[in-house]
Amino acid sequence: MTAETQHGVNASNRLASLSPSRASDYKRCPQLFKFSAIDRIETPPTVYQARGTTAHLALERLYELPAAERTPERLADLFREAWQETKHRDYPDLFSDVESERAWGIESLAILSNYFAVEDPTQIEPLSRELDLTEAVGDMTIRGILDRMEETPDGLVITDYKTGKAPPEQYAMSAFFALKIYALLIRIREGRTPDALRLIYLTGPTVYQVPVNDAQLDAMERQLEALWAAIGRSIETNDFPTRTGVLCDWCAYRDICPAFADEDGSST
Repeated sequence: MTAETQHGVNASNRLASLSPSRASDYKRCPQLFKFSAIDRIETPPTVYQARGTTAHLALERLYELPAAERTPERLADLFREAWQETKHRDYPDLFSDVESERAWGIESLAILSNYFAVEDPTQIEPLSRELDLTEAVGDMTIRGILDRMEETPDGLVITDYKTGKAPPEQYAMSAFFALKIYALLIRIREGRTPDALRLIYLTGPTVYQVPVNDAQLDAMERQLEALWAAIGRSIETNDFPTRTGVLCDWCAYRDICPAFADEDGSST
């Protein structure tokens, strides 16, 4: 395996595959995409990433239990167990002392407990959890992991958990971009179009749900093909424009982004 293939770019200067999150990165800011997907610049892990990873694992395991055991207390235990598994492997130096780790844990458990305010897990039997999807879409390969899929009174619903704060409702539709890609992958694999997409923001909590249909997924497929072509052109020309906005303040690459370089060429 060549170094280029290891970094996701093959010998013809094309990405080997694309994930829904990386597609979202390019749509938001091509320069962000370059830093993360092409240059593979590592960024220090954050307490928010640790919370998201651990919460997802706990929620996945919650649905391995019999319905009667899916209680707030059991979910809290699952979070603690998941953290003990992941912290030494993925986040060994995240906390400087026991007290800061404890404060993070208390806050994380409070956020996680919000889950029971938006769903009753005893009434849900997922068709899949953490579903690994790898599908060909045109001449590209899309890979990602879908949090959950289940049959509901609204039909087939795919769900994504978020441990961050929900965007205001007027900006929420852009948050469904990646989930629409997952819906397209489900249609390709299962031969069935999901009926609805759901985003569950545990901080709040807030739930956004929107219907989806074949026309929307056809449009997403065309958008993905155009995005894939644009990524290819960016790789060939090494042209990854920056798109600045309010989210730049939270970007892990802000310090090295050319959009924030001062006159002597360094970055603020």
